[in-house]
Amino acid sequence: MRRKPHPGKAPGSTSTPGQFAICSQRVMPDWGSVVQLVPLVAPLPPELELVVVPPLLELEELPVSVPEPVERARQPVRGMAIARRYQRMGPRKRPLPRKAKFSATVPSMPNDSDLATAALDRLVAVLGEDAIYVLASGAREPREALDGILMRRGYAYTAAVQGQPHTRMTTQFDAWVVEMARALAPIAPPVWVPMMEVVREKVTLEIGARGLRSLFSSKPSEKEVARVKRYGSLAVRVLRAVLSSDGSLDAEERTTVAAVIASLGLPEGDANALYAEAPVQVATMDVYGELDGAVAGAILRGAWLAAAWDSVDSREEQTIKVVGQKMGITNDDVESARKDAIARVDARRKAGLAAVDAVRYVLSDRCPGLGVQLASLAGTLMLPRRWREEALSAVTQGIPVALAKRHHGLEAGERLEVLGVAWAAALADDPTVGRRALLRARWERVAEDLGEDDPAARELVEHWMSEALAGVARTLQ
Repeated sequence: MRRKPHPGKAPGSTSTPGQFAICSQRVMPDWGSVVQLVPLVAPLPPELELVVVPPLLELEELPVSVPEPVERARQPVRGMAIARRYQRMGPRKRPLPRKAKFSATVPSMPNDSDLATAALDRLVAVLGEDAIYVLASGAREPREALDGILMRRGYAYTAAVQGQPHTRMTTQFDAWVVEMARALAPIAPPVWVPMMEVVREKVTLEIGARGLRSLFSSKPSEKEVARVKRYGSLAVRVLRAVLSSDGSLDAEERTTVAAVIASLGLPEGDANALYAEAPVQVATMDVYGELDGAVAGAILRGAWLAAAWDSVDSREEQTIKVVGQKMGITNDDVESARKDAIARVDARRKAGLAAVDAVRYVLSDRCPGLGVQLASLAGTLMLPRRWREEALSAVTQGIPVALAKRHHGLEAGERLEVLGVAWAAALADDPTVGRRALLRARWERVAEDLGEDDPAARELVEHWMSEALAGVARTLQ
């Protein structure tokens, strides 16, 4: 005769009917066998959204009958294990969304998809135009320059999102050029703007405080301000003297001078005084004190670049030689700087012509229209004046672009610059997904014509614009 098991400790294999009832219905409390509902959603902090989680076990899904007593005993234990696991986890904190990397705050907008889409459409055009300038500036690290311009141009991007007035490449070209030169000054001064090599020698207050002082203040020291005022003023006066030696300054030359002054980041009073200065005769120009050798060489090269941009005039050449003598530069170094400037201008012509044709080809179905406008403005940025009229005449006449490897032989950096400008112009039109595929096919034909099989230029522009737009879009939700 079998011994009856104690209540609550009977094995599941008991076959006696009374014992079966005991072991299947009465269980010790510390076993946790009482079936209880598990909290479905833990309380969330008020600043987070409520996430609806599907229930783990609905009441109507509870088993009505269990064929085997062992299975009936296991089911409650599994439910308690799930409950304990949820208690250990507790409420999860969701990561905060990434914001736009702008220096100015983009305010929230109503949750209206049409308003948000319109705001982003306006921003696309501004980003595309700015990318054209950055890539056309000859930056050594274009990725870093593009990332840096987001912070420096935050006020313009905020205005675009809000629908407020702001300077645009296609509406206020001269003012936009000055703003872009100032924005790039502490990041990557445009190498094709005369005297920007001087800015590269840290002759600008746009960088802010440097060294140990930057740990405590963003304001430059008085010594730094004095240095920038001295060297910056000298560079502007030399530039103005060279440009005016063959006649009065025209609109483009005045814009170049204004861009250099803006890049210095001087206090408003000092900057306005430089703007208002009349051209100084180089014979009476005062070059006082000992000059930094690197800055003096940069001023000399900037003077030759300004003269060679529209072909060197004999009067400009004489002015530059006098400036070299006043700064204590030897005649050999002056002549070497002259040859270097002419070679750079000649090389710039090849890249500029290729960029104009690339923009025209990619946007061939926007001519007349945005294709003509962006090609002309890109040519104005990249082409030296001495070859610009001839190159842009084909644009205004609407002559189709024929890919015949006419621009084959560009350096790798020049190919990236040309293809990057072309793709930035394509995206500035804010194409749909289908149209982007068409533009990409044209862009790839241009790249093949240039002898480039690396999509790095296109991916660089796409990634930069996508990240900037996504950052702003998160603030509009």
